[in-house]
Amino acid sequence: MSFQESPRFPESIGAGSKFGPGYSTSIARNLGGFEMNNQNWSMPLYEGDVIHGVRTQDQLDDLLAFFHGVAGMHNGFRFKSFNDYKATGGEGALLALSASTWQMYKTYTFGAMSKSRKITKPVEGVTVSGGGSYTVDTTTGIVTKTGGADPTGWSGEFDFPVRFNIDQMMPQWISFELYDWTSIPIREIRL
Repeated sequence: MSFQESPRFPESIGAGSKFGPGYSTSIARNLGGFEMNNQNWSMPLYEGDVIHGVRTQDQLDDLLAFFHGVAGMHNGFRFKSFNDYKATGGEGALLALSASTWQMYKTYTFGAMSKSRKITKPVEGVTVSGGGSYTVDTTTGIVTKTGGADPTGWSGEFDFPVRFNIDQMMPQWISFELYDWTSIPIREIRL
């Protein structure tokens, strides 16, 4: 598998898609009805369906061309989830990797609960705070200090690294700009 950094999945189709986080939990119930559970993944994997974003012939043409370009499930690509695509305020966190590099994270907080998720595909134009000078690798989410103070956070937009979860796309033509097919699933990939 390789990863296509550009072009990003068409935003006009992504804007109408379903996409969100999923966890993996194993649950065992004993004879008394009590449950024990195990969280199999420490971080969620996002999944979705882009079928709902296709509304015109031009969008279908773009989707088919993109599907051919990434060869179905074979290659990963960038996807903008309109449900979760930016870090603002204190959401953009950094984890030190060395004396001069940091990995970008986004922190999700609700009350006393907090979870941070690694960001590997920031979008050009991310702002790093801290008073120094920095570079941002948009292919890894790694911030490198080039001078001054250590970075303290970041804000801006990011994409998800995903792939199609099908190798066949079979739309059925019904009438002008009206097609039918069951699903075009996409799945986040760990990089």
